[in-house]
Amino acid sequence: MIFGFDESEFKKSTVAIFVVLLVVGFVPIIGLVRIVPLFKEILLGAAVVAVFTNIEDTKTAIKFALVTGMIAAVAFNVIYIPGSFVLGGILGASSGTGDAAGGMAMLAGLGALSNLIGLIFMSPIGYTIGGALGGVLNQ
Repeated sequence: MIFGFDESEFKKSTVAIFVVLLVVGFVPIIGLVRIVPLFKEILLGAAVVAVFTNIEDTKTAIKFALVTGMIAAVAFNVIYIPGSFVLGGILGASSGTGDAAGGMAMLAGLGALSNLIGLIFMSPIGYTIGGALGGVLNQ
């Protein structure tokens, strides 16, 4: 039992959200989902509750989606933010000057750090709505 949930359901859900976040974060065309705030989190929260569990209680479904979603989102940002600094430096170095590499790394890193605003403020709201939706879908 993890946070009061079945261990296999919890692990499957967290890994599924993490993989989707990686795909959405690094495949530009799929990144268009970001146009609608919270859309990605609502869909992911509803999907993990409806697909991986049979939770019908709305409060429990919200808790499940919120906990698994936020764990996956934090894990994603632990990889994404440093990765953006590194990739920005590599792309800047390809231009030929050291100053460009440093500037590119800083700009890419600052852009990635802006993800923290969404992680702190928007993601919990989206996973809460998605969890409630998933609980309703299971009824």
